[in-house]
Amino acid sequence: MVTALKHEHETNAAVAETAAAPTAVVERAAPAAVEVDISAVPKTPAELLKQWDTPRHPLLHTVIAATLVRIWDALTGPGMTEQERVRRDIAEHNGYVRVRGPHV
Repeated sequence: MVTALKHEHETNAAVAETAAAPTAVVERAAPAAVEVDISAVPKTPAELLKQWDTPRHPLLHTVIAATLVRIWDALTGPGMTEQERVRRDIAEHNGYVRVRGPHV
């Protein structure tokens, strides 16, 4: 409660007589408690990442471009200088043939 006493020895009646306008005491209600449901909150960061993980599919133009690049590389061979091509041709002529494995 707020009082208008200026000095300790004054009484409430004396203050009421000298007050120009009565002061109203405004009481504010406590804000309503907001209920929050935390049952869906993941317990660990790994669970959170699993929720965020969505299946990713490459875009159609990316798939087409990657396929064309692989076909072009298969037709033209690896990128080499002229000297490297000559060395490869000599090695293939002498019987050293590069066998492509699953790692390439």
